Amino acid sequence: MLSTPRGRAALFLITITFIAFISLGLPDGLLDIANPRIRDTFEIGPDLFSLVFVTGLTGYFLSSFFAGHLVNLLGIGLLLSLSCATTAFALLGYALSPHWAWFVLLGLFGGGGAGAIDTGLNVYVAHNHGPRLMFWLHASFGVGVTLGTWLMSLVVNSGTIWRVGYAIVGVMQVILAVTFLITRKRFNQPHAHSEEPAKAQSRTPIRQTLRLPVAWIGIALFFLYVGVEASAGRWSTSLFIQARGVASVDAGAWVSAYWATFTLGRVAAGFVTKRLRPEDFSRIAIGGMVLASLLLVWNPFPGVGALALSLMGFTCAPVFPVLISLTPKRVGEAHSANTIGFQIASSAIGGSVIPGLIGVLARSSSFEVMPLVLLAVTVLMFALHEIMLRVTAPPQPASESSD
Repeated sequence: MLSTPRGRAALFLITITFIAFISLGLPDGLLDIANPRIRDTFEIGPDLFSLVFVTGLTGYFLSSFFAGHLVNLLGIGLLLSLSCATTAFALLGYALSPHWAWFVLLGLFGGGGAGAIDTGLNVYVAHNHGPRLMFWLHASFGVGVTLGTWLMSLVVNSGTIWRVGYAIVGVMQVILAVTFLITRKRFNQPHAHSEEPAKAQSRTPIRQTLRLPVAWIGIALFFLYVGVEASAGRWSTSLFIQARGVASVDAGAWVSAYWATFTLGRVAAGFVTKRLRPEDFSRIAIGGMVLASLLLVWNPFPGVGALALSLMGFTCAPVFPVLISLTPKRVGEAHSANTIGFQIASSAIGGSVIPGLIGVLARSSSFEVMPLVLLAVTVLMFALHEIMLRVTAPPQPASESSD
């Protein structure tokens, strides 16, 4: 199939889609390493530095929420081009920022570009490819974070200012923006596995999609899921060291195992997806998250934290991509672009709210509250998932009007 012109065109689009998702993770890796050096440059403390996370989250939420509507209006290819250009503007702006206020303001553009890229790529793969490609697409995000960390480490360890790292990735984003602009029409051409053109997205109004109960269930699931994913990575070290007396070296290794099994789980899921229905796959994965949380609460013997976190990472891994893949089937083609945008926007909020809630509760008790919250949230996720599988959006004619 790949020897035909249609197959080669599909392979090319898949390739640039993966490159774009890798690029989505690069800025996170840059910031992880550049954080203290940026604070030294602008002479600010951690409290002021957190403002860039606020503006980034705001931009990401807004662009994700409305990205489905923009996909309908502009098409995926043009949206990806504009989003990459916006991200490039932010990254190059970071490299040139003379004042901290400018750096913070640019977070809106960086988050906005990232949210639209994330949604656009997920919509494209959900509509035109199977769950296997979705799993591998999301695994490639981890590749981007790793490469970003390596690149910025290379830059600063060579004695070069951190701004150079942002400039390099900014230029890469410009190249991607031009690539998507040139190939924008190909995203609506037939794919190698289909004799029909890729389905154009109908301009379904946002308010119409928000009337669907199943869309709200999906929004809630993504809020809860990313909250668990982020909390397990962010607070496990504190749980092990401060509440359970684990040596810091061991605690760090256990958290590293969480992210390693998380990446491995997404790669492995792509190989076994044809053996299970997506609905069964997501049910097993969320059930595994419940079991991992229960192990973390029970803590029956020393070292169980490593096992629980590894299980959590491995079972967490397929949930996000498989739920995205199920979205067109659950809400219908006409509503899927809007719903995917809502889900990704909700995930950004959940990734901040639930870890924040754990931090507040731990301040008044102890970090032993973290596994209890994870258990409660994963059980709620399992229940909502079962409800979602029994609720399908009623068929509705596509509307050509727009909000």
